[in-house]
Amino acid sequence: MRTEQDNSKNYGELLRTLQWQEKRKQILKRDNYQCRNCGSAHGLEVHHRQYHKIKRINDFRKPWAYHDSNLVTLCSRCHQVGHKKFTVPVFNV
Repeated sequence: MRTEQDNSKNYGELLRTLQWQEKRKQILKRDNYQCRNCGSAHGLEVHHRQYHKIKRINDFRKPWAYHDSNLVTLCSRCHQVGHKKFTVPVFNV
């Protein structure tokens, strides 16, 4: 069984893959390289609006495998504030 630390490490590694970097570029371009919350063009990150856990393998969907509608560009500040205020929902798929 994986620990929380293992999941974080694996997720961080996934965010460094070519697949995620390409998906990230698509979302940044779609959002005109601006935070969808405050309009900033600095420190941009792509946020998952929800997470999907695949029941049959008991693991999370890869970060780049989400539909574009589940991803949004945020600046690092808005991203951090959002995670403090709200919990990202997890759906079993």
